[in-house]
This record gives sequence, C-alpha cells and structure tokens, in this order.
Amino acid sequence: MLDIELNDQMWEVNTALTVYLQEHQFPGEKEVFLFFSYSLYALPGIALIAFLFCDNKMGALLYVCLIQTIFAENQILKNIYRQARPYFIESAIQPYECNKEFGKPSGHAMSSSAMYFLLPLIIFPAILSDKSNHKYLRVIVIAIVTMWTFMTGFSRVFMGVHSFGQILLGWVYSAYSIFIYMRYFHNPITHYIKQCLQPGSFGVSSNVVQAVGLFALLWTGLSILLFEFNNKVLGEEDEVDDWLDALYQKCANQKTHYKFNSPQVLHNISFSLSLYIWLPFSFILGVKLSKGIYNENQFSVYYKLLTFSQKVSRVLIFILLISTLIPIILSQFENSYGYAFGKILPLSFLLGLHITYIYSKLLNYFKLTVEGDFIQMSSQLVSAPEGYKASELGQINF
Repeated sequence: MLDIELNDQMWEVNTALTVYLQEHQFPGEKEVFLFFSYSLYALPGIALIAFLFCDNKMGALLYVCLIQTIFAENQILKNIYRQARPYFIESAIQPYECNKEFGKPSGHAMSSSAMYFLLPLIIFPAILSDKSNHKYLRVIVIAIVTMWTFMTGFSRVFMGVHSFGQILLGWVYSAYSIFIYMRYFHNPITHYIKQCLQPGSFGVSSNVVQAVGLFALLWTGLSILLFEFNNKVLGEEDEVDDWLDALYQKCANQKTHYKFNSPQVLHNISFSLSLYIWLPFSFILGVKLSKGIYNENQFSVYYKLLTFSQKVSRVLIFILLISTLIPIILSQFENSYGYAFGKILPLSFLLGLHITYIYSKLLNYFKLTVEGDFIQMSSQLVSAPEGYKASELGQINF
C-alpha cells in the first residue's frame, strides 16, 4: 500500500536526485557505481568454486537454485507491475546500462540482496554460527553484506535504470523470499536430500519429482497468462514504442531498434526469463536419476589424495561439459515463445542435469570420483531406484 501511495513522490525525488548525481559526478564515481552494480555476477562463481572444491556441495547447488527462483520471481513481478525504467520516460536521465525489460521491482535489488545474504547462510553457514570464536567475524560479514546490498541498489539509481521505489520493492520481495525459504524450507529440503543420498536409501521419491515438476508447470502457465495479458489487454504499443525509442537513442551501443513484439524487450523478455524456474526441477530430477550417494564433510580429506593432473582433469571435464550449452546460449529467436522454449527452458533444464547427473557420471567413467562428491557413483553404494519413504525420514513429510 505504501508503494502505491508514495510511488509518484518517490519517482519525482528519484528523478531530481539521479539528474543531480549524473550532472555532478566526481572523477571515478561512475566506475565505483559500475563496480557495485556488476559485482553480484561474481557470486555464482563463488558458488561454483564451492561446488568444485569444498565439502558443502549441496549448499552451493541449493544456493544457485534459490537465486534462480528469486530471479524468475522477479520477472513475473515485472510483468505484473509493468513500470518503465526512469531513462525510458525521463528525458534528462541518461542510462549507463541499457536494460530492456520493465523496471519494477528491481531485479538487481532482489537478486543481489538474496545473493549476498544467502551466501553465508547457505554455502558458508559456519560464519554466522553462534560459536564465540566467530562473533566478530559474524558482525563484520553482516556489515559488509548490508553495505554491499545498499550500494548495489543505489548504483542502479545513479545509472538511471531504476527508481527508489523499484529498488525498495525489490528489497522487500527479496526479504520475504529469504525469510520464508530459510524459516520453512531450507532445513527440511537439506535433510531430505541428504537422507535420500545415504548408502542404501531409496533415493528421491517420484512424488517429490512430480510435485516440483507440477510447480514448474504452473509457474510456466502463470508466465504465459501474464505475457498474453500484457500483449492483448495492456498492449499500449505507442507508449512502448516511445520507451524503445528512448533506448535506441540514448544507448550509444544500441544498434537494433526494437519493437513491441521483439523478444528481447519488456514483457517479452520477462516472460522468457521467468522460465529459469526449471533449474530447480532439473536439479531434483538429476538427483533422482543418479542413484548416487553423498557423504558430506569427507570431500576435502580425500580430495588431497588426488594428483595435480587428476584435479585439473575434474575441472576440465566440468568446463567442457558446460561448454556444450554454448550453442543454446548463442541461439537467436525472433519470436518470444521461441526464445522462451527454445533457449531459456532447455538451458535451465540441461544445466541442472549437467551439474548433478551427467558430471557425476563422467567423473565415475574416468575414475575421478572422490569420496564425498555431491553424487558419488559407486557399484556397491548406491541409492535404490525408488523414492525414500516418508515414514523413514523422521523429520519431514513431503
């Protein structure tokens, strides 16, 4: 309600401040804000390093799945709010980055706050533990994460691509998502998957896979409904053309003059990117298909026993495996449905399977599996083909 009530006032204040900041820059100010704006892209790399070299492999994968879910949530919200970015409609504001989808709520605000706060919560939980020897480190980490989140959001205002309201709303939605997940879902999901990957267990239940798949299908259906609603009911092509004219005229490197139906802009691209929700499904499907095991806290011990060439080989196999997705990444589509179902959905689906199922199979084939790998393939210690019985879990019922 506050967002609706104060939207116009915040927009006016934001316009005045952005124009002032852009017209009164000190040397290097732009580079500082660009650094904070782009810094969040390093965090998936940290998760990847944790997955390849640390014990908490499942935490790293759950982190990536949750971030993708929050990102997909942001894209659905953009197609609900349908608010322009400041530089689309304010002639005095210049963009330092030419984002092309709707602006509300801010994707950077939602994703960066989730990435920064969930990194220690999920991947490095010992940092925020209650142990006395981590007291000062915990305070320092919280302070850095809070400051970095604020600077990332403020950088988007300076760059002319978001308003205060869009940033604040992104933080609010992110806080809701983080709280609900950590309060109600993280521990049960972690416990369940760990139990399913114990030697002699029954593996992930088919009912769980079907439930996650049904959720992804319903999410996709909602995305399609919002997309079609924007196209046929709220499709004000003249207004949108004005926004896209501003993009073409203000962005020095923009060579393509997009139109209302171009799949790379506004409601079209938000619809496509919302299908990143399929990554969590492919993750859980890969866990089920693998029938492998996971002995956490053993990897670092046994990894030291590998030779240097074996360690390099494990990384090269992963890189080569992920590189097989490059043709999909580089594919081009002139239709929004083609872009969504020919690029984003298969990319999300295959990425999850590559990291969980196929990578584990390749490591086993080349005899590079290490005790404590997320999914360790073994002819002697494997999970059975069907799902772990709910009654045997003790702590959780799916």
